[in-house]
Amino acid sequence: MATRFLARHPTNFVVRKSAGTIRNYAATVASEGKSEFVAKREAVEEHAKGTEKLWKNICIYVCVPALVLSAGNSYRLEQQHKEHKEHKGAHSTSERPPYQYQRIRNKPFPWGDGDKTLFHNPEINH
Repeated sequence: MATRFLARHPTNFVVRKSAGTIRNYAATVASEGKSEFVAKREAVEEHAKGTEKLWKNICIYVCVPALVLSAGNSYRLEQQHKEHKEHKGAHSTSERPPYQYQRIRNKPFPWGDGDKTLFHNPEINH
């Protein structure tokens, strides 16, 4: 009964079953030479092999070097930023002028002297 159903409704079987079962079904259907289904299946598998190789090469030869180059660039920029901050800190003699619109406190903070935020950093924040 199952073989009669498969002969009448091959697409239902293909949709519902796994790839291994599809290959088994194709082998049973192809009694004389290759059927249309087997030929299509082999074409799909051949295409998948080429696509797999393409994406593997893209990942190895494009993505990995791009990540290494971007990490090196980020490191270089961070080192320049660090040197600039050290240079700026060594030659900074003047304080910032107290602008009226900065550091407005309507209610003091419940910690410390009440004027500094919870994440205040004395080396960066003024």
